[in-house]
Amino acid sequence: MIYKWYLSKGFAIFIFRKWSSISSVTISLDLCLWDNRLFYKVRYNGYTIPYFFLTNISMTGSRLRLKNNSKIAIIGGGPAGSFFANDAIQNAKKLGINIQITIFNNKDFSQRGPIGCNMSAAVIAGSLHAKLTRDGIILPESIIRQEIRGYYFHTEEYGIELYKPDQINKTSIMAVYRGNGPLYSTHTESHSFDDFLLKHVINQGVSVISEPVLDLNLSSNLDTTATVIYGKGGQHNKMEADLVVGAFGINSTIINKIRGLNFGYIPPKTIKTCQMEIPLDATFIKNSFKDNIQVFALGIKPFRFASMVPKGNYVTVSLVGTRDLTSNDLIDFVNHPVVRKKLPHDWKMPEKFCMCLPKIVLSHAKNPFTDRLVMVGDASITRIFKNGLESAYITSQLAARAAFENGISKEAFDKHYYKPAHKLLAMDNKLGAVILAISDFITRQNWLVKARLSYVEDKRGSWIANHLNKILWNMVTGDAPYHKILIQAFDPVFQVILIPVTIKALIKDILERIARRCGLKK
Repeated sequence: MIYKWYLSKGFAIFIFRKWSSISSVTISLDLCLWDNRLFYKVRYNGYTIPYFFLTNISMTGSRLRLKNNSKIAIIGGGPAGSFFANDAIQNAKKLGINIQITIFNNKDFSQRGPIGCNMSAAVIAGSLHAKLTRDGIILPESIIRQEIRGYYFHTEEYGIELYKPDQINKTSIMAVYRGNGPLYSTHTESHSFDDFLLKHVINQGVSVISEPVLDLNLSSNLDTTATVIYGKGGQHNKMEADLVVGAFGINSTIINKIRGLNFGYIPPKTIKTCQMEIPLDATFIKNSFKDNIQVFALGIKPFRFASMVPKGNYVTVSLVGTRDLTSNDLIDFVNHPVVRKKLPHDWKMPEKFCMCLPKIVLSHAKNPFTDRLVMVGDASITRIFKNGLESAYITSQLAARAAFENGISKEAFDKHYYKPAHKLLAMDNKLGAVILAISDFITRQNWLVKARLSYVEDKRGSWIANHLNKILWNMVTGDAPYHKILIQAFDPVFQVILIPVTIKALIKDILERIARRCGLKK
C-alpha cells in the first residue's frame, strides 16, 4: 500500500494505491484528490482504465469548523438571533466545547412604539408555542397579551367562525408584542416578546453589545476570521469572529452592506405592509372579538390579506396588499362597513396612534451564506405571509446544526442548511403563490363565497363543514404547509359535494344581475 502527497498549483493531490495479486491476475486501484474532486483509476493485468470522476471533496470543510473557544457574532437581537444563540448553546454542549457568543442588538425593546419594535402582527402559532415549551422557553403572563381561541373569517357578505381542527392538540395560540407595546400605552411592566427571548439567552452566558454594526469584512484567506465593525457617535470598534450570523431581518440597513460583499447574496423581494394599534376598552374587545383573531378577505383592491388581533386593551391591525400600502389604505380599511362592525359605533380615528409601514418578504434570498457567514430568518428564507416567527426558529435551528455538525464553510451551509431550508420553505412558497392567487379570485366572487360558506355553516359538524374549516384554518394560521392545503382544497369528494351548491348560486347570481339591468331589483 502506497501513500503519496504532491503539491501542484496550490492544490493538494493525494494518491492512494492498493493492489492484490492472485495467480496471474494483478489488480491495482488508485485514488486521486485534485482540485476538491476525487478520481479513481484501475489497472488490470497491465491494462489501465483512465481516471474517472467519483465525487466532490471539500478541502475547506476540515479547516472551517467551530472549535473550543470559537467566537460567534450574531447581528440582530430579534427572535432569529436569540433562537440561533439558544441552539448554538445546546449544540456546543453536545460537542463538549465552549463557545463565545455575542449578539449585536441596536434596538431597545423596552421602548414603546416602532423604535423598540420589530414590527409584525406577533402571533405565536400553536406549533411554535409547542416547540418553545419543549425547549424550556416558557412565556410569562406579562408577555402573553391574549390567548387566542380561534379565528373568525370575514368576506364582504358573509362570515364564519373557524375552530381548531385537531381538538386533541392542546397547544395554544398566543398574541404578543414584539416591542414593549404601542407608542402611547401606559403599562409599567415589560410586554416585549423579543426582550424576553434575548434575556433568556443572556442568562445562559450570551453577551450583548447594544451598538449598530456598521460593516463586515470577510477575508479571502480561509484561515483569517471575519471582522465585525461596530460603534456609534463616530467611534468604530472591531471584533474578530469565527462565524458571523445575519439575523437582522429585512427592514435593516445592514442588508445592503452584506450584499456589497459580493459573494452572490441577493436579498428577498419585499412589499410594504401597514400596521396600526387601535386602543379600545378591554371589555368591548372581549365581547366583540370573543378571543378570536378577525381575518378579512374582502375581495377589494389593494388588500390581499387583513387581520385584527385582540391584545388586551388594544387591537393590532395588519394589512397586506398587492402593492406597497400607505396610511390612506389603512383609513380605507378601517372605514369599510364589514370592519366597522367590529369597532364601537361611535369610534373615530384617533389623532395620535401607533402605526408603521414595515416590509415583508415575497420570495427567498439567493446565496444567504458563504465561508464564515450565514443568514437566518426573513433575510434568508421564510414562509410568505405566514408564520414568520416559526420560520425564524426553523432556519436558525438548521443553520446552527449545520455549523456545529458539518462546519462553517459555504459548502457545509449549502448542503446542510440552505438546501433543506429551501426544500422545506421556499419550494412550498411556490405552491403558496398559486393558492393565494386562487384565493384572491374566489374572494372577489361574492356570490360563490356566500353560497359555499352559508352551506357549510348550515352543515356544521358534518364532514364537508369540517373539511372547509380545516382548509380555511390552515390558510390563515399557517399550521399546514401550502402543498397540504392544495391537496385539501382539491379533494375530489369535497369538490363534487359543492358542485350543486355552486351551480345553484351561479344561476341565482345571473338572475339577480338580469333583474337589476331590467330595473326589477335595486
